Amino acid sequence: MAISTSPISRGTFGMGKKISFWDKLANAWKIFKTSFSFIGKDKSLLIIPFIMLFSGILFCVGLFLIFFGGGGRAGLYASYILLMFFSYLWFTFLGAAQSWMVYEVAKGKDATLASGLKMAFHNFFDIVAFAFTSLVIAIFIRGLRGKGKVGEIAGGFIDKLVGIAGKLVLPAMIITERNFGDAVKQLSKSLQALPEIAAYEIGIGPLTALAFWMGIGIAILFGLVFGLYTGIIVFALIALALIILSILVNQVYYTLVYLTLMEKKKLKGLDLKA
Repeated sequence: MAISTSPISRGTFGMGKKISFWDKLANAWKIFKTSFSFIGKDKSLLIIPFIMLFSGILFCVGLFLIFFGGGGRAGLYASYILLMFFSYLWFTFLGAAQSWMVYEVAKGKDATLASGLKMAFHNFFDIVAFAFTSLVIAIFIRGLRGKGKVGEIAGGFIDKLVGIAGKLVLPAMIITERNFGDAVKQLSKSLQALPEIAAYEIGIGPLTALAFWMGIGIAILFGLVFGLYTGIIVFALIALALIILSILVNQVYYTLVYLTLMEKKKLKGLDLKA
């Protein structure tokens, strides 16, 4: 009997085709491009990033009033903690609504702010749990960063890790309606999407920086041609547009990562190797 000398593959044991690192990078690029395409598919997806931007400005004003408005130390810290909790709650609520709107667009439907808010309200208590947990972790990280250089590095790493985890927990809570605890447990599945996550996190920084410096260049050009105030206005508008675009693409990207790589859902126009 002849013995086959062909190399043993993963498929020999029914393990499926091996996905290379380059395939994973290709996945990340496809998801990134698709995230941008969502802007053209449904302009209503821009509503929540707008709200988030101006909410952030209002919360900064609130922090300023707390720290420079006088009062005792105990009252100051209590006001700070309360404001931060409502900040986490509000932004988590908006992020949850956005996740649902992205899901609607991914299914080929017209997204509406009303439907997103409705789903967020439906999962309100899980959102509260998410916000409270985020606040506790933030307080821990702040304390850790005060422990010298090592603490600063460790705190930054944990902060980044928790931020990524949160972007995957939200769609799990809203789209598949898991409770907060079950959504956190499902994070174990995110390990298979690590290359796509890393590619985005490492790649988005340089792209954002490039866009920022291009914006400065355009603003300077306008300033030289049309005057200083025009240049300042152009720079402010470009900065606002970049912030809104960054918020939107970030939310869309992680929602699509969750749907395609963790939930294994097939989305029209997004052919990934997984």
